[in-house]
Amino acid sequence: MIRQIGTFIGKSILLAEKAFHKDGSTFPGKFVIKLFPSYLSKLKYPKEVIMVTGSCGKGSTTAIIANMLRSSGKTVCHNQEGSNMIRGIASTMLKNVTWGGKIPQDAIVLEVDERYLKVVTKHIQPSLIVLSNLTRDQPPRQGNYDLVYREIEKGITDDAELLCCEDDPVTKQLCLRHPEKCHTFGVDRMPSDFTSLPTAVKDCAYCPKCGKPLKFNWLHYGTVGEFRCTGCEFSRNKADFAVTSVNAEQKTITINNEMTIPVDVPLLFHIYNLAAAYGVAKLTGIPDQEIEDALKKEKMSEKIYNMIEKNGRRFVAINCKAENNATYNLAHYYTLKQPGKKVLVMGLREISRRYNHFDLSWLYDLDMEALNVPEVEQVICAGPYAVDFALRCKLAGFPSEKVVQMETLTGLAEQLKETTGDVYGILNFDYIPPFLEEVNLYK
Repeated sequence: MIRQIGTFIGKSILLAEKAFHKDGSTFPGKFVIKLFPSYLSKLKYPKEVIMVTGSCGKGSTTAIIANMLRSSGKTVCHNQEGSNMIRGIASTMLKNVTWGGKIPQDAIVLEVDERYLKVVTKHIQPSLIVLSNLTRDQPPRQGNYDLVYREIEKGITDDAELLCCEDDPVTKQLCLRHPEKCHTFGVDRMPSDFTSLPTAVKDCAYCPKCGKPLKFNWLHYGTVGEFRCTGCEFSRNKADFAVTSVNAEQKTITINNEMTIPVDVPLLFHIYNLAAAYGVAKLTGIPDQEIEDALKKEKMSEKIYNMIEKNGRRFVAINCKAENNATYNLAHYYTLKQPGKKVLVMGLREISRRYNHFDLSWLYDLDMEALNVPEVEQVICAGPYAVDFALRCKLAGFPSEKVVQMETLTGLAEQLKETTGDVYGILNFDYIPPFLEEVNLYK
């Protein structure tokens, strides 16, 4: 009875929202689970239920997985709007459920907030859980990665297979706790890797098994790379599904030494997303040729990366998650590898829409020191927190004349006329549209 009544109420709200052009809100799911807390437990789901969680990259990875499954001929239920908490997932189910309470698609692919995995799996049994990465993310909300890892573990169910990052000692803990059902993905050593930590950010410097120091042979970023414990056998091993080589000039990657595919933008976090999606495809039985064909079609979303060439200059917008040093640092390192002079534009309008804390401690986890090189012509800090970004630059040793502050991005086009290098907007999502508007004004 709960299934039928809840479905009727939820679908009625969805129809009403559509009539008033409010489609996409999480209110239907929120309302139904408020009335019937066990509603999601009453639905009938397909056998293939894939959940992706972690600090960053969840949305992009689920989109790639959903596309691959569709390319193989399967129908997919996917929370593509990005609403990854219980009410958003309930709304996704209401959009897809039949009046009889069944999700009719062949597979479900869900992006799940890392703190809500335990809530979602209480009602929906996953067949596969993907843990992409864990890093210092949203400190006021998350605390630290250890707390988040413990919350994720509460959401791991007995029947679910696991896919985690082999290169990340934080997520690799899953293989210690659940060795019989854990699979791994990773990215092998790249020419651009570090041999020592470039910053003081050490997300996991000690072994989660015995507590002894970890030794790193090379690092992609932070503490993600090749590690081994100095006191026990805990270490990075060969990943089950690995990007074994990256050719940044030709824009290709090779997976497991046998499948070479083009990548439109060789950003490391995009490569990791592709590696995770490849692992899911193999674990769900998609044939190699279908995987290859699907991956060749994947393009990085313009919401994440957008490049425009205008008047002899490149204008690049890279969407970075605020309060997360990993995405910003990877964008920094990518930018530094590009040829020629560079102008950086950094800023955001809102730190978070989820809470009222205005924490900026994560700025000091950014490797701003790496940007203090002659090729960086100017850093433009914009928005309500421009002074904070500028202070971080100056503490990194930037000469004062290289750092410009702007209250908003309005007038950026005029400011850029004083510079000559390619322009890289390393920005939070809310400043991508105004950045692109100013690029269009540039003459």
